[in-house]
Order: sequence, then C-alpha cells, then structure tokens
Amino acid sequence: MRLAGQVSDRYDVLIAHRNLSQRQTTWLRERNLPFVYDIDDLILTEDDAAAPDRGRRHREQQAIRWCLSHAAAVTSPSRRLLSELDRRLDGIIAAKARFLPNPGQDRLPARKGGGCGAILWTSSAEPMLAPDIEEVCAGIGDVARAQRLEVLLIGRFPPQLRACLGPGRTIEWLEPPAYLRLLAGENLVAVAPLSRQLPPALQRFADCKSDIKIAQYDSSRIAGAYSPAPPFQDSDLPRRIVSENSRAAWRDAVIELVRGAPEFGNALAEDAAVLARHPAGLAESLRQVLTEVAQQTGSFGFWAIPTPDFGRRLEQGIRTIKRRLYARGRQDVAC
Repeated sequence: MRLAGQVSDRYDVLIAHRNLSQRQTTWLRERNLPFVYDIDDLILTEDDAAAPDRGRRHREQQAIRWCLSHAAAVTSPSRRLLSELDRRLDGIIAAKARFLPNPGQDRLPARKGGGCGAILWTSSAEPMLAPDIEEVCAGIGDVARAQRLEVLLIGRFPPQLRACLGPGRTIEWLEPPAYLRLLAGENLVAVAPLSRQLPPALQRFADCKSDIKIAQYDSSRIAGAYSPAPPFQDSDLPRRIVSENSRAAWRDAVIELVRGAPEFGNALAEDAAVLARHPAGLAESLRQVLTEVAQQTGSFGFWAIPTPDFGRRLEQGIRTIKRRLYARGRQDVAC
C-alpha cells in the first residue's frame, strides 16, 4: 500500500512486527529491502547467540536478532526496551531507534457519572506469579468484598488468583475494538499489578513493558492503580503509583480510587498529556518514520498469501491443556 494513493501490488515501505514466520524471514532476507521493525516486548533473549541449536526457538531468536540488526528503523512504545535491545546488540540500535508512544482512545468518551461499577484487571498473558502479586491480590480482594464490588478480569488468570480477588467474572478474550468500547462505556476503576520479585530474566522482561494500560485507561476516563514498576514509573501520563506491592498499600490505593470514581477518571481524560496521545497526532510520527525508510528504496511487489489457521488453532488447544494442568498442580494462595 502506498503512503498516499490506491491499494495495489506495489508497496513503498515494509513493516515487520515482533516474531516473523520462517517464510516471512526468508522472503525478507532474499530481497534485502529497507524495513521498519516494530517491537513491544523483550522477546530477544540475552544468551541465545551462544547457545546450541535447539530447533524452533533457536530459529525464532535468530530471526529476531536478524531483524533488529538489519532494520532501517526500530520502533517501540518503550524507551527502556529500546535501550535494553541496544545493550544486547552492542550499540547498533540507538541510532535507528524510534520511540512511538502508545495511543489512547480515538474519541474521548462522554463524562461518566454514578458510582464505581467494578474493579478491572486486564492481562494480555497470564500474570507472572510472585509473593508480592499474591499480596496485591489480597489487598484488591479486601476492597472488592468490603465495597461489594465485582472484579472484572479480562485475560487469562490462574484460579487461585481469581479466588483470592473475590466475586467477579472473567472474559478470556475481547477483540481490541470491543475492549476499547467496554473501557469507554463502563464506570470502572482499574488495577495494574506488576511484580518486583521475579527471577532476573523475567524481571527484565516485565520492566521493559510499555504504558499501554495507562494510555487506554486515562483516555477512557478510568483511574487506575499501578505497581511501582518501570513501565508505569517511566510514563509521562498522569497515574496513581502505589507505594509498594503490599496488601495494605494496594487496599488503600484501590479504596481511594473507588471513592473518587468517576471524577478521578473524568479529570485524567482531559489532561494535556493524555490528549497528546490521540491516535491522529501519533500517526503523524509513524508516517515520518515510514517516509524516512521509504525514501531509501524504490517500490516493490509482494504477493500476499493467506496463512492457514490450523497451526494457530492447534497451538491454542495445547495452551488450554497446559493451563488446566498448571491450575491443578498449583497450591491455593492464602488470602
């Protein structure tokens, strides 16, 4: 698709995201095209380059490393992630790193009224369990029970955490547009726990996440409580950082949000920093990156071939079985 004009079989710029398939990586290597590589998680391991061949995972790591090394520009919503990737690749990322902040809602929702309807916790992957997260859950559960509030979980959560949080419901998956509509339409307060007690490799992964939750909650008129972790502390958006991942600190923070709803959230959405994250404004920053890379080459052809979804459905089935086995093997958390 051209930067301006009709869709055709000629393209001016290529964007690669996260982990390409083997077929996509081979195609890109053979053509030697300048491209933009977009990455939003620390999916490059630190020691894989020296590790023996371990099959699929090793090939994936090689492809990620190749994309980072050969991209004309590397984009990310996390400055910390760009810095860590630069360190792991001996300083070759900094000159081509482009920080692109997370956008908020496309339209500012109408001001909300009435009392808090539920406590929201969203997780794109199963939360990383650690003693401090169990403490956090206990604090959130205290508020939910005392205020007789539902805890709305969106994503995959271990049964013992759901039990600790108290009464509520779980939605395992929502399409992004439906999720944003839910945020815009419901009177909620949000919680975003992130452990500070993970094993070193997992901690670095968690620390390099972005502030996407703050951007989405603030622009949806939802006030949130956030762990004292780098993804939230590094953000330039207004937010409520909990002093520590303890039961008492989270209980106090969440009860304050509940009592201040919905006015706390209404005020956040009208903050200048939140308004600056409007998608239309951020799109111009992306366009500048794409134009910069497009100028390094002529247009090129690409024949898009649909990828069969059998492998994806099989992978989802295996993950479901693993989750069930994991849930059976875990002991209950004491709340």
